[in-house]
Order: sequence, then C-alpha cells, then structure tokens
Amino acid sequence: MSRYCGDDDSKPILEAAAHWRDSALLGGGSVLTSDKLWTSPLLDVLDEYFVRRPDVGDGKFLQKLEQQLAPTDGAAKQLVAEMMWVMYLCPSSLTPAHKRKTVQTVWAWSSEEAPTNSRWLDDDALAGVGSAGPGFNQNQWRELVFLINFMRRFRELDTGEQLRLMEDGRKFDEWLKEVPDWEARQLRHMLLFLLFPDDFERIFGQNDRKTIVRHYSKLDRREVNRMDAEQLDRELQSIRKRLEGERGTTQLDYYVPPLKGEWRSETFAAATESVMAEHVRQAIAEIQQDGVPQDAESTGYDLVDDGNRYPPKLVLSLAVKHATGEPLDRANFSGGEESSAFRLLRRLGFEIRPKDEAESGIAELMQRFLEQAESGKALSAQGYLREYQGLKVRVSFGKGNFARIPWIAFLGDGQTVSEGVYPVLLLFRDKRQLLLCYGVSEEGSARLSWGDLDGAQTVREWFKDRYGHSPDRYGASFVRAAYDISQPLPIPELQQELDDLIDVYAGVLSGGSADMPTETTDPVEPDVLLPVRANLREAVLAFGEALQASGVKFGDQHDTLVSAFVSSIVTKPLVILTGLSGSGKTQIAIRFGEWLGDDRLHVAAVRPDWTGAETLFGYEDALKRELDGRPAWAVPAPLEFILKAVADQQHPYVLLLDEMNLAHVERYFADVLSGMESGKPCLPNLQRGTDGCWRVRIGEDARVPIPRNLWIVGTVNVDETTYMFSPKVLDRANTFEFRVQASDLSIEARKPTPCAPGDAELVRGLLTIARDDDWHLTHQSGSIDELTPRLKQLHELLSRYNLEFGHRVFYEAIRFASLAEEAGITGLDAVLDRIVMQKVLPRLHGSRRRLELPLLALAQYCRDLPTSITSDDKLQTAGVEEIPAQGAELPTSYAKILRMLRSLRANQFASFTE
Repeated sequence: MSRYCGDDDSKPILEAAAHWRDSALLGGGSVLTSDKLWTSPLLDVLDEYFVRRPDVGDGKFLQKLEQQLAPTDGAAKQLVAEMMWVMYLCPSSLTPAHKRKTVQTVWAWSSEEAPTNSRWLDDDALAGVGSAGPGFNQNQWRELVFLINFMRRFRELDTGEQLRLMEDGRKFDEWLKEVPDWEARQLRHMLLFLLFPDDFERIFGQNDRKTIVRHYSKLDRREVNRMDAEQLDRELQSIRKRLEGERGTTQLDYYVPPLKGEWRSETFAAATESVMAEHVRQAIAEIQQDGVPQDAESTGYDLVDDGNRYPPKLVLSLAVKHATGEPLDRANFSGGEESSAFRLLRRLGFEIRPKDEAESGIAELMQRFLEQAESGKALSAQGYLREYQGLKVRVSFGKGNFARIPWIAFLGDGQTVSEGVYPVLLLFRDKRQLLLCYGVSEEGSARLSWGDLDGAQTVREWFKDRYGHSPDRYGASFVRAAYDISQPLPIPELQQELDDLIDVYAGVLSGGSADMPTETTDPVEPDVLLPVRANLREAVLAFGEALQASGVKFGDQHDTLVSAFVSSIVTKPLVILTGLSGSGKTQIAIRFGEWLGDDRLHVAAVRPDWTGAETLFGYEDALKRELDGRPAWAVPAPLEFILKAVADQQHPYVLLLDEMNLAHVERYFADVLSGMESGKPCLPNLQRGTDGCWRVRIGEDARVPIPRNLWIVGTVNVDETTYMFSPKVLDRANTFEFRVQASDLSIEARKPTPCAPGDAELVRGLLTIARDDDWHLTHQSGSIDELTPRLKQLHELLSRYNLEFGHRVFYEAIRFASLAEEAGITGLDAVLDRIVMQKVLPRLHGSRRRLELPLLALAQYCRDLPTSITSDDKLQTAGVEEIPAQGAELPTSYAKILRMLRSLRANQFASFTE
C-alpha cells in the first residue's frame, strides 16, 4: 500500500488532495472559498498571461509572477494562489508556514483578504510527505505551467470521461502523456500520488525512481534509462506487489527502513558516474545566469572558481543534470570534508574551501548544531558562535545525559534561560522538527513579556494540533516557524525569520529594561578545560600533610592509611569506613572533602527514619504548584549537593553519609548502588526556579546518571544501637576498619581543625585518574606478575566454600594494586594485605557452620601465603591461630580473621563489622 509513509502522516495531505479533487478538479469550484475559480475561462486567462508570456529573466519567482499576473483580474490571481497550494501539498522541504505565507501573499494580489481560517491551510495539511525532487524550487514556474496545461486539457474532457479517469489510475497515467512536458515535471508524479495513493509511490525525483527500479528488478542500467515515466510507474507497481508478498506486509516505503537502506547507497554512485569537469563548468555557468535558489545556499563550504564562490552541492546537482538530463536531489547526498561529493569535485580539479566564520554565521552554527545533535553523544558546547546581533548565544545539549530537546538561545542583557524571554531554536529530536520560538523561561517567572503575538501558537498547542499530545518541555514558548530537519534546512529563510524575531526582541528589551531579572542559574561548566596535574603520589603526600596539620593523625599507620584511602576512592568512588565511634573515620572523610576545595563536601547524618530512596533522591511534592505540567519536587540536601556536582564536572565532590547503619542501608541506598554500577540515568534532573521550587529542567532528560566526579564515603559505627550492615553494600565498596592502638594515643592530641584546600590542579588531577578506566593498564603494578596468581589462588580457596569473588572484584583488585603502588604502598605483601582486608573479608558473614572452615583456610593463607592450602579435615589441627599477627605475611588481614574466628566461636555468628 503506497500511501504508507512511515512516520510521515499522509492522511491530512491525502484528505486535502481529495478535497481539491472534488471541489476544484471535478467541481470547478475553489479549495479555500465557495467561489468558482477552477474554470476554463480563468484557466485561459492564465494561459494567455503566464504560459504564453514566460519571464525567463533575472529575478525571484514570486516577484516575476506578480508582474505577469498584474493585468489579470482578482479571480485569476486567487486561482494561482490555489494552484500554488496544490503544488505545495507534497514537498516537505518547505515549512507549512512558508507555504501558507506564499499562498496568502499571492491571494493578496487580488486586493481581497486572504483566507486565514481554512482547515486546508493548517500545518498538518501543508506538512508534506517527502522531497519534491531536485530542481523543484528553481523550476516552480515550469511546474505551474504544467499544472495550467494539465487543467486546460482536463477541462476539454466531458464530465463522464473526467470521472472515468478519476476511477482508474492507470488510465489517468496514460492520459497524462497528452500534457506538454509530462516526463520532466515532478508535479506529474505528485499528482499521481495525491489522486491514487494506493497505486503510485511518493517518489518524485527521476533518479530515485530509476535507481529503485534498477536495484529491485536487476534490469540492465541502459534498459532502465530508456524507460519513460509511465513504464517506470508500471515497474514500481510490480516491485511493490512482489516485495509485499515476500515480506508479508503492506507497510513498506522506499524512504523508510528497511527498504531505504537497501537501495539508497546506489544513488550517488549511479548518478555521478558520467559527470566530467565540463559538466561542472556548465553547472557553474547556469548558476551565474540563474543565481542560487534560497534553499540551496551552502552552509560550511564553497566551491571556489575564478575567485567566485558557489554552493558545492548545488554545483554537483546541476552537473549531474548536464550529464544525465536530470539534477541529483541534494537531499540524497551529503557534503562535508570527507564526503563522496567533495572527493568527486576535487578529483575533477575543483577547489573546495571552508567558509570564513564571518561568511557562514548562522549557517555554520546550524550545521554544527544539527550534526552534534544527530550524533547524540558529545555534550560540550565549546567553540560555538558566542554572539549574534549583539545577543549572547548559548547552546545546550544537556548535562550528564544527552537532552531530548537540544536548544540554541539568543539572550539579551539581563535575560537568562531560567528567567526571561529570548529567541530560541528548539530541536525536538524524536519528531525531527526544529522550532524557532519566542522563548519563555519555565524555571522562573519572566518579568518581561513578548506582548501581542497576533495569534501565535504555543509549543504546547502546536504539538497537540500536530501530534495529539503535549511536548515534554517548552510548552509555554510560542512558535514562529518550524523546519523539518529530515530535509535540507532552508538557511536563508531561517536566518531571515530569526532576524525578524530579533527585531521584535529588541523592542521587548527596550520597553522593559528597567525591570529585567537577574541571573540565578546554577554554575555552568566553563567552556575551556581547566589545567590538571595528574600525580597520585604528590596528591597523597599533600593530603597526608594537610591532614596532620589539621590535627588528625593515625600513629605509625598514618601514611599507609592515607595512601590506601586515596587509592581506594580513586579506584572506585565508594568507600565504607567501619569501626568504633571516635576512631577517626568521620574525620578523615571530612578533612578529605575540605582538602578538595570550598563547598565540595556535604555531610549527611543518616537518620533512623530513612526508609526509602526519597531520602537521597527526593520526591514529587504534590503540595506545591505545578508549572507547565512539571510538578515541584521536595529536594533533600544530599540531592541538591549531587546536582551541584552534576553542574561542575571538572571538580571532585565528596558526599559523606555518616553512621549509615542507623537505618536499614539497603532500603535507602539501593538505588544509589544500582546507579553507580550501571551508569544509567537515575537522578532527577532538577533545577530550582525563582519561586524556590525544584522542577525537571526544560529541554533535557528527566533523569541523569550519578556523576563520576561524586565520591561517596560512608561511615559505619559498631555498637548495640545500630542495625546490621548489609554485606552487599560492603561487597561493592572498598571497606576499611578503623582501630585505635594504645601506641596511637598521644598527650599532644588536639581537637581537629578544618583542612586547608589542596592545590586545585592536583585535586583535578585525582579526578582525571579516577575517570581513566584503563589507568592500571598504562601504569601496571610492578608486582602484577606475582599478584595475579596469588589472587587466583585466593579465588580457588574461596571456591571450596562457594564464597568466590567475581570479575568485578578481580578488576578492582588489579586496579587498586597499581594505584596503591603509585601512592606509596610498596611490595606484594602490603598490597595483597589491603586487598584481602578491603575486598574479601567484608563479604564474609554467617554462622559457625558456614564460616569456620573458610576463616581457618584464609588464616593459613594470610599467615604463610602457602603454595597450597591444607585440606578441610586438617585445618582444625593445623595451628593456624598460634602465631602473633605481626609474624604473618599479611598481618592486618590475619589479625582481622583471628578476631572474626573468636567472635564466631563465642557467638556462633560473625561478620566483618564486629
């Protein structure tokens, strides 16, 4: 069924075509009024003054058309306006606003007010269903001549013959041969689709028609090239019937996958194979004579010849016409530095140069913006145009996650995207629509107003009329123009619309400058990357010294503990600190956050009433007012801090969750763990408005991932007032146990003071290392060859008791080993001791029956690092607990295992958090 057009809704266009057929083509009436316009006398007038008196001189089509129609009466001019309407039903490369404006402009030549309330001028009726084919815009006068000739021939038929042709598409196709220029005009193909959409395709360019037939029929190229338009129609009908049978569906279209990808790659090569330098010269001469059509202006590059510049794609399109008889549709091939088009032109001896910034302006801005939006990856807005006509240009693709609605805003003094009004281009990626809008801020109330916009639709109204639902964001802004980005963007038209909008904006600013809002937006990522110094050892030494200077000391183990702590947090941004109250857990975390810089630490005291994810991620607050359908959120302090980190990706931030086991950790922390492990969006992407309420950011995704510059440190106190801590959380973190030795107690102890901020470049360097997932591969540990078999031996030992670790723990152990060695922990035994203590033992919990043998085996492993582990039946008598901890190969882990064994035997149960 050829009326199927994929995501392009053909129904409103085909309804409009049926209305034209019944009221005008057959009825002789009018499309937009109740008058009689499509009559033979008026058609004869157009034949006399337009067809027989062509104006092929310089000038724009509409300007020349107005002069040609000047001697005619108003009804003839209104008929031409409706003919333009018919010509515009199919093309989607022109916006509905442009089409409507053209029809109303021509109508106004009749000195009568143009119709404004006709449903046939609505956007859905004028949206179009595909490319008009190459040369349509340049040859609108020829298409209009064809339509006039078609109507005059059709009027010569009696009523019965007219009806018979409308009942049989094949007969109508044959009859069209009587109309002059029937093979060369794209409007011929459009009329067949509009009147017989189940029999004829929406393929309006001859090159595409021939390429599709060649691809699916496997006929010889010369045989296909000899076919006339009617024969191609028959082949296309035959191919469709075959494909529908083979694929079991009528929902097929040549411009929609899977068919689109099957034939389109042949188009460029087939169309350009006969192009020579002489054809390019002929194309240049044609442009010199006829000028460059508005929709054919180049955006980023020019073909330079004899000091003059020409749009490269237009040149090649016309060169194909001089080589084959038909231009190549510019929508069917791309330009750009590495494109096949540019390579061909250069191979033929022509020079392609990038445009200068001053020349390209909006064109270059739009080309780069659309290319980056199409890729859906990079968020950076560096290097974009910074100012246009005295306005600041701000470009956004989202923060943390790529936005569904990227945008370009043009801001006057005192106006911001969160508070104010401003011209804005909104790209609705899923709809393939670029809207030029009278922008209205939605986070905060704008104190200025656009005033009377003469009935302009809001984005919300425009969406509901076109798609039947509201947009995700920006519903309150007003639409000035819309552009289908699946077609070439009409840059001159867009720039003119933008300039006109800026003229309106200048009046708004001058009329309300005394009451402009001030900027209260969140910190914005700077355009330039700040310098970093990625030196882990230097950072560890600097923090260790600053920690001691603040009054926090850990005795003989101070340097080793600091090295392990910093290495662990760089290995993975989740560290758990366990131990008795007052052992220094909270102090090292707080001082580390202070060392990272001002306002980069948040301490959240966990409360017993933390029973769900909302304590960290917030929730929608039904008691506060909605704004544009966006509910207000209750935002707890931890979420506000995390959102601050999202907005400042170049610096690390520390969130300290103090006394995590005062509540059931798995209830409030599960979503955080999931988000950190998966990297998927889980945080609400919120911004605070001037009314103090937090709402989802407009134009961006509703959720963003947990930022990689957020480091979470949790403390766990061990006493009778706290809940059992989940081993699942310990398993996913680097876990430390803080104990105070008698030798650590000193009469020189003093109350800790704030830690001095570290060197900014060094701090940012830590983040750079943390983000480098392959750092351990480029900075391998010197003991990696010995460490790997020891870890595998440990894995085998634990496997005997179904307690083995997985790939994640092994990866984190290897990464930690490289980082720890760089930080100053030297030797295989010291690194392995930390790995066992921080990654293996925290996973163990359970009854004596389950844990005693594993703990005994681990004790022997940590004591001796044997080549083989004693069998289970001999472990109880192996004397693995008989030597002091300091005599063991892995003393810290060995001492912990002995304590766990004693607790196990005393209480019949043991866990890492004693």
